[in-house]
Amino acid sequence: MDNIEFSITGDGTTGLYNSAVGDVYHSVFGAKTEALEKFIRPLFLRKNFSERKQIRVLDICYGIGYNTKALLSEIINLNIDLKVSIEILETDKMLVLLSPFIKDGFNLPVVSNVLLKNLKNLYEPEFMNVILSEQNYKFFSPLIRPVLKKYQNTCYGNNHSNYISGFLHNIYYQNISNSNKIHSKYAKDAYFKITPYIDDARKTVGALSPCYDIIFLDAFTPKKLPTLWTVDFFKRLYYLMSSCGILLTYSNSAAVRHAFCDAGFYTGKLYDRHRRHCGTVASKNQDLIQTPLGEFDLGLMQTGAGVYYKDVNLDADASEIIADWECRKKMQGLQSTSSYLKQYKNKREATCMTL
Repeated sequence: MDNIEFSITGDGTTGLYNSAVGDVYHSVFGAKTEALEKFIRPLFLRKNFSERKQIRVLDICYGIGYNTKALLSEIINLNIDLKVSIEILETDKMLVLLSPFIKDGFNLPVVSNVLLKNLKNLYEPEFMNVILSEQNYKFFSPLIRPVLKKYQNTCYGNNHSNYISGFLHNIYYQNISNSNKIHSKYAKDAYFKITPYIDDARKTVGALSPCYDIIFLDAFTPKKLPTLWTVDFFKRLYYLMSSCGILLTYSNSAAVRHAFCDAGFYTGKLYDRHRRHCGTVASKNQDLIQTPLGEFDLGLMQTGAGVYYKDVNLDADASEIIADWECRKKMQGLQSTSSYLKQYKNKREATCMTL
């Protein structure tokens, strides 16, 4: 946790900054809002998934769990009778352990209970030092603060295994007492199952088997850490996706979209409720792409901005991937982005004048 800094984002929910990478985990405008706008609403859950009995989800770069929690909360709020199996991929175990307790704005105890039940075997002594730190208190859910206060004021050793078990037990039953009866069916093990993988996502995807109906790709920005944005990684995701699956990411990058296309995906743009660009969608099924890439986007992919990252064996260091990308970009001598933008603008103006 030495590299992790907590913050309160624009919608009042907890966000994170990683000083080692030099990047945020969530939008400063709102961690919960970002999860809903970029990863949940574009799924059109009732339209695309309400007729299915069960789905598999792959949450890449789980962090403190906003996308998974937003998905489960939406299913509960829409009262969709859908069984969900989620594999979460994350390198930082502590973030996964903290995820049930974060001030996330969803305020659905049943979701926290599901996380606790599925993560309980991962908890370790260091966790108690983070969760009970006075300086972190405001970043955790109001629903668990009474229990936090109780344990902050006890004299027990923070690292005792029984102490951890007692804390989790109290949080669990505190949440159950606050759960609405209408949500009780979702708390059953048969409805929501979560399996964590704490490792480099590139290694994990090599061991997973098809088929996933939803894939969340929420890695650090490509230029900060390109390891999970390569065409080779996307090819593996294509293999893992079901025939009617949907992949969502916040990135609008021409290089990322080019890599999706070359990996075999139909690719499109995402817009938020204000019609602002907010990400990219990819699928094996063309009918699931609401807004396909247009002439401008396809043209931009053929410029220097569209040169994507490669990692053939899915094991290269970030510095190696960037060096290879820079070399290929220089050798290809493609049109610059600024030149393309000017050319496209002139073409549009000429077209408008002839109408």
